[in-house]
Order: sequence, then C-alpha cells, then structure tokens
Amino acid sequence: MDFNTDEFFYGINKSLYYKTEEQKNEIKKMDPEYLTRTGTDFVLLPNSPDFINHNEPFEPMYIPKQTILEESLRREIERICFADTLLNKVVFDCADPSPFTKDVDPATYGLEVLPYYIPQSKEDSTLVFESRFESGNLRRAIQICDYEYNLILKPDYYTTMNTQWFYFSLSNTRKDVEYRFNIINMMKPDSLYNSGMKPLMYSEWGAKQKKIGWFRDGHEICYYQNNMKRKNGGFYYTLTFAVKFQYDFDCIYIAHCYPYTFTHLCRYLKQLESDPAKKNRVKRKQLCQTIAGNMCDFLIIGDFNNGKEKKGIVITSRVHPGETMASYVMEYMIDFLTGNTHEARILRENFIFKIVPMLNIDGVVNGNYRCNLAGVDLNRQWIDPNKKQHPTIYHTKQLVKKTKEERDLVLFCDIHGHSRKKNIFMYGCSGKDPNRKELVFPMLNRNNCSVFSFKDCCFLLQKDREGSARIALWRELSIINCYTLEMSFCGADFGKYEYFHFNLDIYKEIAQSFCLSIIDCYEPEQIKVKQVLEEIEQNSLKNQQKDDKNNSGDEGSDYSNDDPKEQAMPQQQQIQLQNNDQQLGSQTKKLKKIPLLPPKKKKGQ
Repeated sequence: MDFNTDEFFYGINKSLYYKTEEQKNEIKKMDPEYLTRTGTDFVLLPNSPDFINHNEPFEPMYIPKQTILEESLRREIERICFADTLLNKVVFDCADPSPFTKDVDPATYGLEVLPYYIPQSKEDSTLVFESRFESGNLRRAIQICDYEYNLILKPDYYTTMNTQWFYFSLSNTRKDVEYRFNIINMMKPDSLYNSGMKPLMYSEWGAKQKKIGWFRDGHEICYYQNNMKRKNGGFYYTLTFAVKFQYDFDCIYIAHCYPYTFTHLCRYLKQLESDPAKKNRVKRKQLCQTIAGNMCDFLIIGDFNNGKEKKGIVITSRVHPGETMASYVMEYMIDFLTGNTHEARILRENFIFKIVPMLNIDGVVNGNYRCNLAGVDLNRQWIDPNKKQHPTIYHTKQLVKKTKEERDLVLFCDIHGHSRKKNIFMYGCSGKDPNRKELVFPMLNRNNCSVFSFKDCCFLLQKDREGSARIALWRELSIINCYTLEMSFCGADFGKYEYFHFNLDIYKEIAQSFCLSIIDCYEPEQIKVKQVLEEIEQNSLKNQQKDDKNNSGDEGSDYSNDDPKEQAMPQQQQIQLQNNDQQLGSQTKKLKKIPLLPPKKKKGQ
C-alpha cells in the first residue's frame, strides 16, 4: 500500500492512533485521579486532537436561498427512487469492528489502533471518518454516492434521544470537489441552521500552512423533517450541507460548536495553579467523583483575607455537555477574576467566588449532548438530587447551601448554550420581590455587553423546568438573583454584530461584561442600579403582564433593548429571510422511509 511516511497518510492524522514515549512518560507522572475515564464501552483513541490558538474572524451568517427546502426534499426523493443505485457502504462505525482492517496489524503502520477504513491507493477517494476521541460524536458514516455521505450520530448514553451535538473528523479529501453530508437522525423540530448558522470546521493543512484555526464553512445548508419514524412517535430531522475543501489529502474536523474537552479543562486548571501571579488568588478543591470515576473540582477565588462580610457568588457551567461555549465563557470569567485589573481586585476584595467549571464531565468525555451516564438531564435533578446517580448536582447543591450558611449569597448563575434563539440573554425567577429586583442584574448586563438582549430574557416559572438549578435553588434558598446565562450557538440579530456568528472574542466579552455587571450591581453608590430601577418603574404593570402572556416556553420579556448602537437590517435582506422562514416552516411533505443502516445483501449477491 502506497502512503506518505510522515505524520499524515492520505490526510489521516496518525498522531491520534498512537502515543509517543514522551506522552507515555507524561501520563505516568499524572495524578491517577485525573485520568480521563469514559465509564462506558466507548474506548478512546490513544490521543485526542490538538488545535492551534487562533483569533477567528467575525464571520457572517449565510442567507439561505428561498428554494433550499424544495431542493433538499427533491434530493431525498431521488435517493428513494433510485435506491438500487446507491453505494450504501458503511465506511465508519465507532462501535462495531471494521471489516476493512480486521486482519491488519496496526504495527504495520506504526500505530496502536487503526482507522476504521484505510484507502487502498491514492486513487481511492473514500473519506476516512473518525470520532473515537474525547467528546467525539459520530456513530456511523454511510457512503451513498462517490462524494455524498449519510451520517448517524450517537444518542446520549442510555437514551434514544438528544442527538444534536456533533464532532468528528474526516480525511483523504480532494480539493475543490463538492461533498455533501446528511446528518439524518437529528431530534429537534427546528434549528438555527435554518437561520443562517454554518457548521464549524478546522483544517490540519490550513492550520499548518496558514495558521488558520476554526472557521465556518458550508453551503446549501438545510434542516428539515425527514421520513424516518422514531419509535416513540414523531419523525427524525436531517441537517444537510455541502462543502468544498481547499486541500488534497487534508484532515478536517467538523463540529456543532468549538470543542472543549475535560482534558482541556484539566490542563487549564493545572496552568492556573502553576501561574505565580494567580495561584494565590485561587484554590482548587475536589468536589466529588462522577459515575465514571472522573474527579469533579471546584474553585474558590478571592483575596482570602477572611471576613464573613464578603458576599458569596456561585457560578456553574457545562451541565449540558454539548453546550461547549459555556466552558469558554467560564474560562474567560476565571481569567478575569484572577487577573491583574483594578476591577478584578475589587471583585476579589468584596466577594468569594465558588466556581464549578464542569458539572457533567462524563457526558463531555463521551460526546453526549444533554445527559449524564444515568441517562438523565442533570438540570432537572436539583430539587432532590441522588448522591449516586447525580453526584455532581448533589455535592454542588451542598456547596451552595454551605456558602449561604457562611455568608450572604447574592448571586447564582448556571451557564448554558441555546440551540434555537439568537443573542445572549438570561432566565430568572419572579415572584419573591414585589419590586422585581431580579430584573436588575440582567439589565446591567444589557448595558455592558453589546450582544446581550434583554427582550429575550424570561422570568417565568415554567412547570417543566422546576427541577432546574435556577428555579429549584430560587425556591428553596430564596436567592433573588438566581439565573441561567444563555448563549446562542449561532450569533446576534441586533447591534454591531448583527448577523455575525459568535466567536471566542464574543465569549470573552460576555465573560468580562458579566463580571463588570457584578461590580455595577453591588457598588456602594448604587448609581447604575438606581438607573435601571427607575427604568423598571417607568414600565407599566399592564405592559409587563401583556409581554409575559404573549411569550411562552423559552421566551419571555418585560422590557426592550434600548441600544443606541443597534442597526437595522436592510429591508431587502429582511424580506428575503422572512420569505425563507415561511417556506422552511411549511414542511408537510412525507417521504418513503430511508433505512438508517444499508440493506443487507441476500445470499448469493
């Protein structure tokens, strides 16, 4: 077999499939409590990908053409009508053994593990898929045409649901060839991919030659209901997109959002502890072990001049593994709080911060979107968490209670991502304060952050969310400022970043604005607090009730964004998007069923 002798052959990243002696020695030196454990039959590759640090440019959302749904349905009908002509070749499965490499010794290639498929020659253009790295999620790839693939995601472990997060690689690309990918077992009835969002991609050759990190790519993107029935009723949904790659024999990573793994967190916390300028401002402590045996830590940040007069703040994130932006915002918050700025010093002098950076470690490791290894949504377990099945929630709740006993606990916030709305916003709880002071902190964030949308905030107590941290802790511990901070997977629909994707720079702004809003909320003069309280008083009770009534579920608002920097969308573009939304909303066609697996060949064929 003919292949390159360097780290890449056919574009396959060989470093994923073996550990160097240096890496093996590094593992021996590690604290065994911080070795990554899956707790499942999911066996990780020897290594996970490393990505360069790169400031991604502000990339605009795309405007879907008005006929995209019709074209997508037409292609699906053609696949049904000409099913006998499809290849239906399984070229990747993360669990089943490979028929292509079962008799091949990995040592032949200098590897410990083999890819599922290895091209037979340079003329073999079959893509080589991989997802057996940390946080990876791709169950199966089926080649249906030369350059078209149906992809099936893994549902969250011990569930049949929650297929939304995806993260995988593909190699052996051909330059300027149009590939099409159809993820055919999505669950949600609508998606931001129909509102201008593009998938994230990363090119190994682009990073090596041009120092380009993650970028947005793809065209002819559409998310629609397909004909495949789910066992519990309803239908699956398809995300389809086409893409042309810039290099031959490249390795491309494709993800729903910027990956942030448990290993990434452990490295970051170790660097934080080792930083001579920061190590005296933060303490790292063990909270508990997860179901899989991974260690969940929490941080205490302050100047550690003891005093019960200091107010307490608890911040958590990553209860939903697929909401990776929450980890980036959390990391930037920690950087700000432990930094050298005047504002950071004020915060450390006046507050004790207790931070749990990753609540659902097992889900993160295994590539889940929402649940833990007990198959439950941990953000519905806060009323009465089980110590064995929900250990991180149980011990975090004890941490919150202890903090409230020790000092005045003035703020709790759980950081999330949102898959169907744009902008940054908060969910809070109303009812305990007749003056509605729960509105103050979100309004301060609106004033400090260019992408924070107060009109998207909601302060309703939804029945199906009573087990969330926001509502359960608000009710039990009477924390007026008890929130979830929600960030769109896509971007903003107002202001200077209108119709641009969020990137890491935006996440940093969100983190810093959140910290500055804490100062505004509790500074002695209360100047900015008084201003927003006056704004609250100026809004009539009638309008508040009307807004609460008209907004349901995830949406709710009492006041609007009064952002002088907000710019209107061009009228022609508005009309085009509105027409597209109407068209994509009328998905009523039903098609003949397409099997998730290729049909089995009859004997003798």
